[in-house]
Parts: sequence; C-alpha cells; structure tokens
Amino acid sequence: MVISRYSLACFVLALIFSLGLASLPVDAFVDRGNYLTYASSSAEILERGKNEGWIYIFTNEPLWLLVNIALSLVLGDEAVVRVIVFFSSFITAYLALKVDRRFFLILLAFLLLPQVMKNYIVHLRQGLAITVFLIGWFSKNRWVRNSFMLLTPFLHASFFFVLVIYYCSVVLARLKFSSGLRVITFMLVGLCAALVAIWLASSLGARQAEVYGEGSLKISGLGFVYWFVVALLFVFQGRKFLTDNSFQMGMLVFYLAIYFFLPISARIFESAVLLVLISGLRLTSWRLYSYLVLLLFYFMMQWIPRFYQPGFGWGAENFIG
Repeated sequence: MVISRYSLACFVLALIFSLGLASLPVDAFVDRGNYLTYASSSAEILERGKNEGWIYIFTNEPLWLLVNIALSLVLGDEAVVRVIVFFSSFITAYLALKVDRRFFLILLAFLLLPQVMKNYIVHLRQGLAITVFLIGWFSKNRWVRNSFMLLTPFLHASFFFVLVIYYCSVVLARLKFSSGLRVITFMLVGLCAALVAIWLASSLGARQAEVYGEGSLKISGLGFVYWFVVALLFVFQGRKFLTDNSFQMGMLVFYLAIYFFLPISARIFESAVLLVLISGLRLTSWRLYSYLVLLLFYFMMQWIPRFYQPGFGWGAENFIG
C-alpha cells in the first residue's frame, strides 16, 4: 500500500512538473523556432534527405522527423511542441522520482537541475531521446530494454556515443573484466571518440559535423574538476559499486576523457547525466555525505547566475549564433 501511494504521489508530481513546462510560452526560448519548423516541415525535410541517400537519413535523426510528422497530422505546430515537452518531461520525472522514496527531495532536485531541465525547455529532441532511453533502462524485459535503447540515436545523435558506452559495459561485464580494466577501457574509448568523431560525422553526412567542427572549446575546466571528484567518490566506494554501476562510471570516464578535446562532450554526457546523478545516491558513509554536499554546491552554482538572465538563461534573448 505504501508503494502504491508513493507511486501515485510520483505520478501527480510528475504531472504537475510536465504540465508546467508544457504550458510555458512556445516561442519564448532558444531554438524554439527550429522546433516549430520541424513540426510544420518534417515531411519536406525527410523528403529532401532522401536525395542525399539512406546513409544521410540514417545519421540525421529520422525518428525525430517521423514523430513530428505523425503528431502534425492531428495537431497544430505549437501543440506538437507542447506534446513533445509534456510527454518527455512527464515520463522522465515519473521514472526518476520512483527510484527511491528515501531520496524523494533529492530526486526532485535532480529534475530541477538546469543540466537536466534544459532538455525539456531548449533541447527538446535530446529530451525525447533521453525519455526513450530511460524507458528502456528501467524495463525489466531485455527485449524491450534493447529495443527502446536502440531507437535513441535516431532521435538524437549523441546516443550513438551513449550506446557505445552502454554495450561496452555489457560486454565487459560478460567478459568479467575487473573494475580497473573497465575504467581504462572507457577512457580509451573516449580518447578514440575524441579523435574520430568529427571526421566520422562529416564522412557520413551528419548535420552536426559542420556546426561542431567549427565550434571552439569554450570551457573553464570547473566541470571537469567537479565530475572528476564525483568519479573519485565512485572509485572510493569500491569494486562492487563500480561493477553495479558500470555504465554510469563509463559515462563519467568517457566524459572526462573527451572533455578538453570534443566540443560536444557536454551534450553527450547530458544524455546520461540523470542516471549518473541517481547512481551517486547508492554511495555509503562519508562518500554519500560528500556527494550530497557537492550536489548542493553544484545546484547553487548552476542556478544562481540564471536568476539574472532572461528566461533563466534559456530565453530567446540569450541566443548567440
């Protein structure tokens, strides 16, 4: 009975959370013009892609276009955007809040982190892909899990990298690699990705190649320090923790390995950051307390500067290039 009441509470809070986000002005945030274009013109975009060949379509998020085409058959452009925001944020919030009722408030704080919330305000395509991945992640059926996860790169290209880490962790577990060897493997995968990602995207005709290839690495290094400390806490927890949270540790190591080399490192990591955050709640003793203090600091440092920006930093007025 306690579980059912808690699930109901999670459902209601997730509903409030998603309705709140979906009710925000459609055109008030960065990149919303592009999403309205997808809602109205995905069929034309897909048709143009056919002229470039199937590899081009395959690497340019065709499922995202199909979702917009399907919704546009029965909804107007603004309604399409609102439905995507609502569905993505509701499923993500519900699945996250249900993880552990002992950490209900902390799980809620995870959802309110700008690094998480922006996927349901600004990066809607990535938010939908994260939702589909989480449906697979929390499924107890192996076939369902793999089916949903394998759909994600066709919604957002960052999941090509996420899936490499996920299936790498699965293979390493089956081969019974030690936690140390897994960390080294994830680091090597990250370094290889940093070397070939932009070239491979350009060769396959992925639309992100030109944008990211011309982008510069405008980073302070503070993100690296923060997540490096979190990774150390994971390591200090011991071998069993690293084994049980192999994928999350893999994403952390992968992110740290590509942090200074790949302009899209943060976007890739953000696709799995919620699961990394949740895994930290499984720490014990001083490691958990240290993790919670770090989270409080991280939450404040992400939100405080946003209070003085239009749309909390996501407003259309903040658009740069």
